[in-house]
Amino acid sequence: MTEPLVNDWAQSGFEVSVAALPHIAPVFRAMQGVEHVVEWSFERKKLELNKRLETARHLRGHFEVCVVCPNSFKTALIPWFARIPERVGYVGELRRWLLTKALPNPYRNHRGSMVGFYKALGPPHTAPTLARANKKSTDERALDVPHLHVEEALIQKAISLHHLIRGEYTVIAPGAEYGPAKRWPIEYFAELGHRVCETGGTVVILGGSADRVVAEQIKIYSEEKAQELTGKIQNLAGETLLSEAIALIAGAKCIVSNDSGLMHIGAALRVPQVAIFGSSSPLHTPPLSAQAKVLWLSLPCAPCFKRICPLGHTNCLKGITVGQVEEAVQSCLTL
Repeated sequence: MTEPLVNDWAQSGFEVSVAALPHIAPVFRAMQGVEHVVEWSFERKKLELNKRLETARHLRGHFEVCVVCPNSFKTALIPWFARIPERVGYVGELRRWLLTKALPNPYRNHRGSMVGFYKALGPPHTAPTLARANKKSTDERALDVPHLHVEEALIQKAISLHHLIRGEYTVIAPGAEYGPAKRWPIEYFAELGHRVCETGGTVVILGGSADRVVAEQIKIYSEEKAQELTGKIQNLAGETLLSEAIALIAGAKCIVSNDSGLMHIGAALRVPQVAIFGSSSPLHTPPLSAQAKVLWLSLPCAPCFKRICPLGHTNCLKGITVGQVEEAVQSCLTL
């Protein structure tokens, strides 16, 4: 969702470097507007002041502008320590004094498009305010759709490694880091996997190490329904680097996922996809692709943006049936 922002800076004549944590850096390497990607191995929720000072020392004198996408205090410290002349970001965590251009954060009380949120941090002549970024014409908005590029050789290497055939396997991504209120039920994913294999398809389950157990349950439940399906579902959750997962998604027939990072990767790769929303909203973080189908019940209690259903039932997810997802898959494949 930051790619349109990256493109704005690149198209304005800037050479763009991106600093990212190792687990997300491969996404930026697939963005064509990025010249360099630097991996920062900071630990989450830790200040690590000396490490940030050392990092800033290496940046000093090399950059004109730093756009600080996260809203944290500790992230804004580095460009300040590095004495980068222009430091752009949103107000948050008492860090206004660390920025030369501090925009009021519009999402404390309202959740709109995250693409517009990030694009407002672009060069002044392209997106000086969030309002202008969100009031573009349809033609202009088409340029704001994220797009990732993966070399064909990398795709072929990934699918060959796992004995797959390009365009003939379905990716299932059952994870959602934010919490269970964003995750379609395990048994539903298992039934979907079973139906895909029963009709002659194969399934690859992708996700992080935290998704490994859930993914294995999906695999076991699917295969228990029919022994002849054994081996047609591969659980690769926690077994691949993100760069490999991106290549596997790029070579897939389609992807079915919750509202997650892999959902956005599928959209940016233009892979036919079905995105399942529960506690979150497709108005806030939609899959920005013409080949995507969104399933969201929009119940009176949704979106609550909670990690765990406050009502204890997650009907926003349980009410989306396997049949509806199957129909949506067939629909997106014909787009």
